[in-house]
Amino acid sequence: MLKRIVIGSFFVSIAYFLVYFFVPALKNAVYSGGFWAILHALMGVILVVGIFSIILYVLYYLFSDPHKK
Repeated sequence: MLKRIVIGSFFVSIAYFLVYFFVPALKNAVYSGGFWAILHALMGVILVVGIFSIILYVLYYLFSDPHKK
């Protein structure tokens, strides 16, 4: 269940930034501050942590011993 929430929030942050890049009204809302600026910062943190987690998972997969128990 938790894994679904984490992966879902990562994809929601990707969708948010796609909308942010292509919709000027959302950019203006973020620049004005308030709730949208906080949401933008939260989505940025989720995106960075998600990308970092993917990199760590790939490195673990590449360098771990599959026969080790």
